[in-house]
Formats: sequence, structure tokens, C-alpha cells
Amino acid sequence: MAMPHERWISLEEYLELDRTSIDVKYEYVDGRIYAMSGGSTSHSLIAMNISTLLRTHLRGKACRAYNSDMKFCLSETVHYYPDVTVSCDPRDTQAIKHDLYYPRLVIEVLSPSTEMRDRTEKLVQYQKHSTIEEYILVSQDRQAVEIYTKKWQEMGLSDV
Repeated sequence: MAMPHERWISLEEYLELDRTSIDVKYEYVDGRIYAMSGGSTSHSLIAMNISTLLRTHLRGKACRAYNSDMKFCLSETVHYYPDVTVSCDPRDTQAIKHDLYYPRLVIEVLSPSTEMRDRTEKLVQYQKHSTIEEYILVSQDRQAVEIYTKKWQEMGLSDV
């Protein structure tokens, strides 16, 4: 669940908060921070299953799957913690890092509190990023998956 924090902060303040926070992860968008609180059991299981499937599929390949512990820095002013991210870029995969910059795939499991941001703000931000080829939204309430491809048109896959 993302809860907006009403105070505007600088990038430096955000990075310090992100580095020192133990229990809460924060997303940062143009000076506003969003506290990422715990999700539901369904959300956790879906994200973990997707991450596990991707990790198994990518074993031995140049790409790596990451869970929501990895921050994705879209730009200097936009930092997210997607549920699942895949990067094939050596600048992300061959170094021990805390942040990703060049992912190819981003997946969000929809929550009631984050669904609107995932469908609007994040979709627009991901469309701007040069390396993202697919953005996938997975419902936790019903069997439905939405895939946005590089051409940024939705391919709805309901009842998959």
C-alpha cells in the first residue's frame, strides 16, 4: 500500500531516508515520497511466484529477476520499488548494487491502494524509459493480467 507523505523533500533527503529506513521503503516522485506499507497475503504470494518463475526461466541467461527489494531509478526525480523487475543490462546484472537503472520488464501486482498509481502515473513514467519493453499489471482479486508492450498498447489477458 502506498501512502503519500505530505511534505516535499529533496532528492538528497530521500536518499538518506531510503538508506536509513529499516521497516519502510519509500518511493520518490518529484519531491513527494510514498511509504510502501505491507501488502496482503495474496499480493505477496503472487509477486513471489512470478519472481520465482522468472528466476527459474532466466537461470543461465544474461537476464536477472529481482523482487521488490530492488529500487528502480527511472530518473533523478523518480524512484520506485516494483514488485518484480527483470534486467538484462550488464550495468545492472554484473555488479553488486542497490538500484536498477536499465530494466527490460517491470511487473506490479495491483493493490486497492496502489492500483490507480500503477495504471496512471507509473505507466506514464515507464513509457518514457528507453529500456523498458514490457510493463505488466497482475490483479490479485481475479485472474487477470494486463501487458503493455514497447508500443505501449494494452493487451488484456483476462481469465488466463
